[in-house]
Amino acid sequence: MTGTSRLNHALLVDDEPEICMLLANILRRAGTECSIAHSLEAGRAALLTARFDAVFLDVHLPDGLGYDLIPEIKASQPAARAIAISAMDSERGRAVAAGADLFVPKPFNRATILSSIRELGFPG
Repeated sequence: MTGTSRLNHALLVDDEPEICMLLANILRRAGTECSIAHSLEAGRAALLTARFDAVFLDVHLPDGLGYDLIPEIKASQPAARAIAISAMDSERGRAVAAGADLFVPKPFNRATILSSIRELGFPG
């Protein structure tokens, strides 16, 4: 991915409303439209209704593991980048092994998120 590709639309899949609000605020200030899902099923449904440049995916969701959605993201939207997020840094290796393009530990801040999207080739 080149640095000229913009992060226009992101899907945020996390069961914690506060995390979704924080992440959405950071991304919206950077010019990114955000859609929010609070479960794997809601994330699956969102993938069918819109195109995303990136999917921020919590590892532990009420209806399963976020890892389970990565193959579906890659199959349905091959250009979308999957970013796993978790409070447990020990999940990093498993996230990458499952196909995540990047792992972001919680808690995160604006600088961490902007650095992460730049690392993926999006301008921050």
